[in-house]
Amino acid sequence: MWKIGILYLLLINLAGFLSMGIDKRKAQKQKWRIPEKVLFLFAILGGSTGSLLGMYTFRHKTKHRQFVIGIPVILVLQLLLAGFLIYRNMTAVNHYTGIGMGTVVTADVYGRDSKQAVEELPALITELNDHVLSWREPESSISYLNQQLQEEKDCRLYPEEQVWLTEAWKLCEDSGGALDITLRPVLDLWGIEGEHPAIPDGKVLQETLEKTGYTKLHISEDGNLTADQAGMTLDLGALGKGITCDKIAERLETMKISGAVVSIGGSILTYGKKPDGSAWNIGIQDPRGEQGTAVGYLKVMDNTVVSTSGDYEKYFMENGVRYHHIMDPVTGYPADSGLVSVTVLCSSGIDSDGLSTACFVLGREKSVELLEKYGAEAVFITTDKKIYLTDGVTDEFQLVNPEYSIVSE
Repeated sequence: MWKIGILYLLLINLAGFLSMGIDKRKAQKQKWRIPEKVLFLFAILGGSTGSLLGMYTFRHKTKHRQFVIGIPVILVLQLLLAGFLIYRNMTAVNHYTGIGMGTVVTADVYGRDSKQAVEELPALITELNDHVLSWREPESSISYLNQQLQEEKDCRLYPEEQVWLTEAWKLCEDSGGALDITLRPVLDLWGIEGEHPAIPDGKVLQETLEKTGYTKLHISEDGNLTADQAGMTLDLGALGKGITCDKIAERLETMKISGAVVSIGGSILTYGKKPDGSAWNIGIQDPRGEQGTAVGYLKVMDNTVVSTSGDYEKYFMENGVRYHHIMDPVTGYPADSGLVSVTVLCSSGIDSDGLSTACFVLGREKSVELLEKYGAEAVFITTDKKIYLTDGVTDEFQLVNPEYSIVSE
């Protein structure tokens, strides 16, 4: 539709320009001239720029003052109208709320293609989850790789799989194993994501841990995945929502979108700018409050992924102890680092998502060097309701819950 409109404006302005030249030539030869009403009509129909350029280029003169004044006035009015229409397209917003990847998905998208973007969003998320990332889906790429790994077979990776798994392995390595993409057997043993969670038997837990360890996986430069032993299992659950945010950002990049904020559970993508140019306000969940209650807000600019990992997402209580789903790969028990929540801001979704899990396991002090390596910022919330901010977000965080306090270092 827009291409047709642009073509129309080009043609009508060309007609306005040429009509001035033709009329001038006829006047010089004292021949029948084009009626001024016709020349004026070209301007009214959108060709005012071409008509005005034609008047000055061909030195077209007229005795009618309203004609000389009218065309520039029409041009100004049309420019104002064009500006208004462009602004409306940039600020046009469409919203989406649904379920994807086992969580609530929301989106606010601004720009000319915002309607198309929110219409495509559910299918994009479903495609990634069901056919690529989810170990739960039998037809997914990850499930296929796990079938091969169970038999200690070499696995040929698709280029995109290779990129993701290589980056995942690097995150595991850089975090000293705090993030481990092979921990699925341990999580299954605890059953925290199921209906009957329980503390596993110590001996069984140790036997299960022996089937894990990212260092037992190897990815060659030509895209082959191998394992040192049979029975290994890949799980990109700690990275999947971040990967999806990256893919959504890639798609938005190909569309006429001025800004967007997309939330997939604990990962939030901010893309472009808000219509008024101000920062996006991203709420951080109160780890001990009701769902949707914020402990504070972060001001985020441009393309960023904000990922949060916390002990409040999936857990069960036994004898007053909270057993959550973020496991320490060394002990096989829920991580106990003195943190209840970690929020990481990074330009990469996969890194943001993976780092939030790794930092939760490592604890605040051990996380600083890792965050610096990835150019990431973080908000740490401790068990005693203290909030620690990295340097890059000290001025961007607003605390709204008086039960918590910000610690300056």
